[in-house]
Amino acid sequence: MAGVRQPVDHPGMSERGLHRIEDDLAETWLEDWAGAGVAEIEDFLAKHAAFLSFLEGSGGHAES
Repeated sequence: MAGVRQPVDHPGMSERGLHRIEDDLAETWLEDWAGAGVAEIEDFLAKHAAFLSFLEGSGGHAES
């Protein structure tokens, strides 16, 4: 629909906030970038493990 606006202007914008060029110029930019990526992967894997535990606990069937 052409006349309907989305409630969010920038749905693809990162939740981390604004990007600062000074962060790219810091000596620790690579470690910071890798650390943030590893933290996101760990969070994803923890959610996945919790979901698998849920499935195993319910016998693999969703209960109504």
